[in-house]
Amino acid sequence: MQPPLSLRALIPLLESTVSRLSAVQITAPASPAFGALVGADDGRPAPSPTAGFLTYGVYLCLLRGAPDGSLLERLLAAADALLALQRPSGLIDLPSVNIDSGPDTGFIVQHLCTLLDLGRRAAWQDDARWIGLLDRVECFVRRAVPGMAAGGFHTPNHRWVIAAALVQAQALFPDLDVAGAIDAYLDEGIDADAEGFYIERSVGVYDSVNNRSWLLIAEHRPVDGALDGVCRNLEVDLHLLHADGTAETGLSHRQDYGVRDVPTGLIPCYLLYHHLRPAPEFAAAAQALWALASTPGDLLWTCYALLRGGDPAPAAADALPGDFALSLPINGIWRLRRGPLSVSVFRDTARLFAFGWGHAMISAGRIDQTYFGGDCGRFIGNTMTVAGGAVVLSSDGLGRPRRPGYEMPLGRPVPPEHWAESIAERDLRALPPAASSLTLSENAGGLALHYRTLDGMHGVAAQIALDFEPGGIWETADTRLVPQPGQVLFLKQGWGEMRYGTDVIRIEGGAYATSMAAMRESVEPGRSVRVLLTFETPVDHTFRLVGFSGPDAVYRAGS
Repeated sequence: MQPPLSLRALIPLLESTVSRLSAVQITAPASPAFGALVGADDGRPAPSPTAGFLTYGVYLCLLRGAPDGSLLERLLAAADALLALQRPSGLIDLPSVNIDSGPDTGFIVQHLCTLLDLGRRAAWQDDARWIGLLDRVECFVRRAVPGMAAGGFHTPNHRWVIAAALVQAQALFPDLDVAGAIDAYLDEGIDADAEGFYIERSVGVYDSVNNRSWLLIAEHRPVDGALDGVCRNLEVDLHLLHADGTAETGLSHRQDYGVRDVPTGLIPCYLLYHHLRPAPEFAAAAQALWALASTPGDLLWTCYALLRGGDPAPAAADALPGDFALSLPINGIWRLRRGPLSVSVFRDTARLFAFGWGHAMISAGRIDQTYFGGDCGRFIGNTMTVAGGAVVLSSDGLGRPRRPGYEMPLGRPVPPEHWAESIAERDLRALPPAASSLTLSENAGGLALHYRTLDGMHGVAAQIALDFEPGGIWETADTRLVPQPGQVLFLKQGWGEMRYGTDVIRIEGGAYATSMAAMRESVEPGRSVRVLLTFETPVDHTFRLVGFSGPDAVYRAGS
């Protein structure tokens, strides 16, 4: 838990960060990379940590109210090193992956432009060393701008990173001729859809990048619909939070997929939005997320947001949405929150649902049959229907071409090199697809789930897999154990509970028809603890998931 969010609370965090970064700065005067910071991945001088050190150091001086002599010497050395790391194009490398990179230069320029903007306002702006530091940073930005303007990008969010950096630089230096490049990016329009999702749907990483970039743009250049798009995204992201403030990332197309963290990168976005367009509920959300986070998150941008807008007011207990049912059909997710209860149901994926109660979490519920493997036997909700407090996922079982079925012979020679094209010429003995449905209904303290096969063959092994996050204690009527990550448990009958401290998820309605612990081509549990309910088709089975809490939590079936 963090202390209340304020500039004062950030000072010790900035001090510890600057101290940690100072330890990896090259301080040998004879070194050709004197002043640079080394990258954590390969130990070579790296532009991004060097620029980060510059920004952290300047912000620390601003919060302390005076420049620190020894720190200022380190910052001057870092600024010289950053200029030396700049390529002739004006761009820098992200050494682990991107060379001569416009987007990675854009991330740095965003920070350096805020440094210049705020640093020019310092009370000691006539200090010769301070002026020298800002002059070096200005030189880097001016050299970077032409390269960014012509440098291109890899991913959707990069467009807004580059556009924001160019807009910030032009606001600081109006003589820069980049209007055409800025227009080329901004004319594409903000990519937040009607439900508020950006293309990458990355609440844990890139939503903050997109929102922050558009907010930086909006400070200097209003764009029709941009702030409305940011608002939609910030609102929907609040409805993706579990009870502990961690985010549901099951829709993400990026590296945060499946990661359960408090999305601290959004904190400065809520603050900056409130600064530009007053929204007290967003300022309260920032404070609430800060309180729930175990780490300060994006410290630099949080510091910048507070320097621009001041400390947010204390957040009420109900600052984050916690009682709603929300259907988002464009993106294929249904969300349910009732206090500690948090449910996500997904369309078009094998991860059918997630079920949380406080700190207890089933990160994925899956259904598979041993029926031609892959997408034939795997339940994937092709359609999602929401009505009357219930969600119905329907799987057509047709995810693999020409399956389920068997190829027939052609009755003529088939040279090996023509095998692939021969498939289309073959007759097919088709079998009925493994069509199924899963109905999830809100029930007291949780969900009632009804799995039913609608077509396919009799006598096929089927399973419901419930993947719990590791760290729980498993208990049934006659067993109590501490399962290990990757372990598979069978709930043959009755009930079973997974306990995480005082938060418990209970399964009611065990089933056992096969002892198959690892069904062919099913998704492996990884570090999760998997609880299986197993069947032979046809299946018509109802089970319940219930959450409850308390120091000596006892749940009675049917209560």
